Amino acid sequence: MNCYNHPEEVAVASCVDCGKGLCKPCAGLYQIPICSECNLKRVKNDKSNIFRVYLPSILLFLTALVIGIIKGNYMLGFCIGLVSAGIPWGWKVITFIQPRMFLFLSFFGWVIYFLIKFSLAYFVGIVALPIGLVKLIVSIVSANKKEKNIKKNL
Repeated sequence: MNCYNHPEEVAVASCVDCGKGLCKPCAGLYQIPICSECNLKRVKNDKSNIFRVYLPSILLFLTALVIGIIKGNYMLGFCIGLVSAGIPWGWKVITFIQPRMFLFLSFFGWVIYFLIKFSLAYFVGIVALPIGLVKLIVSIVSANKKEKNIKKNL
């Protein structure tokens, strides 16, 4: 089998996604033996997943902001929007910290459990949201750099 990009070169590896042959220079471009087309697909998929993860926070922020605008108090809507946007992040942090066990509770017990978890998520989200936003920015910048490098190698 020969390299997909350099037909005159003998393939030393194959792409882990599509199985195309890769010569030594092509196989060494990335951490794993993967062709540029498949790696570009992976990066684009990662970018779409980044935005999908932040969608609940964006929707909560915009909902609170619109309510604030309707009520005539923009600043209150903005502040409540910021705190509300942190709820999904606080929920993730609490779920990560919480022991992974199945609780045998009555319906009333589950309601109390989720109300307490929601309340904690509200306050933990105040700290978790800025950290999540920094991760978002770093992830987007990193994905854009990877995408540019891959396109340069195409």
